[in-house]
Amino acid sequence: GSHYNTKGGTSDYLCLPEIPQYKNYYSSIVHLPELYGVEYDLGGGGTSPFRHLDQADMPCVLCSVSTRSKMIMIPARYECPSDWNREYSGYLMSELELNGHEGSKSTICVDETSKPVPGSGANTNP
Repeated sequence: GSHYNTKGGTSDYLCLPEIPQYKNYYSSIVHLPELYGVEYDLGGGGTSPFRHLDQADMPCVLCSVSTRSKMIMIPARYECPSDWNREYSGYLMSELELNGHEGSKSTICVDETSKPVPGSGANTNP
């Protein structure tokens, strides 16, 4: 998404490759929107089950289950309807609106067994 203290840009979470392919790239254009990675910022972590992720970068992956044609994320529930199978369980997270963190916020379901990007952990505020 966008830098946490800029107006405009996207609030969507995008799963991008480490080495992107560009159809057209112009290095001389200086005022283009920028995309940043996502960092867990849990205010020190406290007693959160995610305290081990505080200040680490968030990885992403996109998966498919070939035997499934439908999916639904049900907020505030950890059990599926009786004829559905749970693929994973987690917690809803969003960006904190504090100290200039302006703009739209997206909500994501973070897997309860989440892991950070290896080697990350510095407070880089992407």
